[in-house]
Amino acid sequence: MKSSFAGAADIVAHAETAAQHIKELKTACANGDKRAVGRSLRQAISELQLARAMLRTGLD
Repeated sequence: MKSSFAGAADIVAHAETAAQHIKELKTACANGDKRAVGRSLRQAISELQLARAMLRTGLD
């Protein structure tokens, strides 16, 4: 995949990591594991916030 702007590949990597955490969240929900749900949700949010910050930095 060729990046259309500097840092795009890093943003995609963070989004993909967030997607993995969301999959883990889904499994935790199915298992009724609230602690794992919270952990996976926090990790997914963190990854997406990093991606958003990288995008904003790249646009400035």
